[in-house]
Amino acid sequence: MFVMEKKDKSKEDKIYKRHIRFWKIAKIIIGPFLKLIYRFSYEIAPKIDGAYLVLSNHNTDLDPALVALSFPRQMYFVASEHVYRAGFISKVLHYVFEPIAKIKGSSDALTVMKTIRTLRSGKNVCIFPEGNRSYNGKTGTIIESTGKLVKAAGVSLVTYKLEGGYFTTPRWGFGIRRGKMHGSVVNIYSPEQIKQMDPKEITEVIVKDLAENAYERQNENPIQYKGKKLAEGLECAISVCPVCKKIDTLQTHKDSVSCKECGTSTKIDSYGNFLPDFNFRTVEEWDSWQDEFYAEYYKSCDSETILFSDENVCVNTVTSEHETKNVGSGKICMYKEKFVFEGEEKTIEFDLNQISDMSIYGRKTLVFTDGTGAHYEVKSEKLINVRKYLSIYNLRKTL
Repeated sequence: MFVMEKKDKSKEDKIYKRHIRFWKIAKIIIGPFLKLIYRFSYEIAPKIDGAYLVLSNHNTDLDPALVALSFPRQMYFVASEHVYRAGFISKVLHYVFEPIAKIKGSSDALTVMKTIRTLRSGKNVCIFPEGNRSYNGKTGTIIESTGKLVKAAGVSLVTYKLEGGYFTTPRWGFGIRRGKMHGSVVNIYSPEQIKQMDPKEITEVIVKDLAENAYERQNENPIQYKGKKLAEGLECAISVCPVCKKIDTLQTHKDSVSCKECGTSTKIDSYGNFLPDFNFRTVEEWDSWQDEFYAEYYKSCDSETILFSDENVCVNTVTSEHETKNVGSGKICMYKEKFVFEGEEKTIEFDLNQISDMSIYGRKTLVFTDGTGAHYEVKSEKLINVRKYLSIYNLRKTL
C-alpha cells in the first residue's frame, strides 16, 4: 500500500512539474500576442505565501490566459466542461494545463471537491465565480456558496479585476474591438482573515471587489473600441423590440440593429452607445428594460401559453465523462411551468421546478440539468436567442 501511494505521489509530482513548465512557456509565447491583440496591460501580483485561490470577473474567452499574466506561479483554472469535447485541442489542454471541469447548468459537487483538494495540496486555483461572461457589461450574480468554498479551502483569497473586456469582445458579439483592457489584483485576504469571516461575509467582499460596470467606466473615461461588426450578434442578448414589443424580431448587420416587424433601427458607435434618437443609450439600459418586460409578460400569460419557442434545434445529453449523445432534432418551447422538446421521434417535457440549474455557454447553447441529474444541451446552427429561456428560469425564482 505504501509503495502504491509513493508511486502515485511520484506520478502527481511529475505531472505538476510538467504543468509548471508549460505555464512558463505559454506566458512567454502567448503573453506578447495577448497584449497586442487585446491591448492588454496588467500589474504583477505581489508575493503570496502558500497556496491561493484567485477569483476574477469574466468577459472574454481568453480571460484565464489574461489573468495568468499577472501571476508568476502556476494555477489551475475551473472551466466549462465543454473544453473537454473539442477533440485534439481538448487533449492538448488536458496534457498542458488540466483544467478543472465544471458542467454548466448543474450544481457540480465534484468540481468543488476537486478544487478544495487541489488547494489543500498546496497548488493554486483560479475561478470565475459568475460562471458566465456578461451580456450587458455588469458583473453577474455571485452565489453565497462561493464564500463557503473559500472558507472550506482555508487558503489565501485573491480578488482580481479585468477592465475593458466587455467592449473588447462582447459576449453576444463577433470579432475583437480595438480598445483597451487592464487587469490587476484588487485585494488579498490571508487565511487568518478568512477564518474570522463567515461565508456570507466572504461572498460580500468578493461581490464588492469584482463589481464592474463597463458603461459606468466608459462614462468616466470614454475609450473607443473600434471594429467592423459592432452590432452583429446583439440579438443573442436582446430579443424584444422596445417599440412594437415583439419577441425575436431583431436582426443585426455590421453596426446596425433593426426590427423586422416594425422597422425600428439604430446603430452602435465605437463607444458602445446607440444613436441619440433611439429608446436607449446603452445595451445595459435596453437589457434592464427587457428584464422588466419579461416580468410583466410572464405574469400576463397563462400556463398553456407558449412563452418562447425555437425550431430546428439539436438536443444532446452530456455525461460526466464528457461524452455527448444525440437525443434528436426538433422544436423547443417554454411555458410558465415547463420546458418542452418536440423531437422528430419523441417529445420530452421538463418540469421547470425540477430543473436544478440552467446556464448558457458561448452565444447560443443552452444547458440544464433535470430532476434525475441528466445534463442536456440545446444547440442550433443558426443564430438564436436562448437567453430568453434563462431569463424566465431565473425570473421564476424571484416571483
